[in-house]
Amino acid sequence: MVTSSKGQIEELLSDILQNSTAEDEEVLLHLLSGLRDKQQGIHRRYINAALHMVGKFEAEISEVRIPITPVIHNTIKVPHGGIIATIADAAMGGLASRSIPEGFNVVTTNINVSYIATTTNKELIARGRFVHKGRQTLVMECDIEDETGRKLAIATATFFVIQRRP
Repeated sequence: MVTSSKGQIEELLSDILQNSTAEDEEVLLHLLSGLRDKQQGIHRRYINAALHMVGKFEAEISEVRIPITPVIHNTIKVPHGGIIATIADAAMGGLASRSIPEGFNVVTTNINVSYIATTTNKELIARGRFVHKGRQTLVMECDIEDETGRKLAIATATFFVIQRRP
């Protein structure tokens, strides 16, 4: 007998909750509340919803924040380097995409991240800015810190301007 997706989800959730730790429950709550936020239109992308990502974008600078939770931890219980790269890319790419003409978008062609420190604090903050604004390419840089101002990483990226897909 083939079970519906909802049936599979209910079965999986029941099994997870039956064997869950407090950390499992924290992660599940985080992910499910992010999915609810996506359904309610608070987030447009699943990755932003899963990370509880919020951003502010001005003409020349951007700021992207995510809470530090077990969802983003690596094996030593600090933010995973790939997550740091992800929010840096979001801060720089979000700013780049807002600076180009209507009907176009940007894609990341290169990103470099230099990791400086780790943190066990509460929030990751990525602040992006322009280095170069060309017609076809944009070069950006970004500082990634925790909420205390501790610098965790610096990043640079190049974005290529493309025609927006329908």
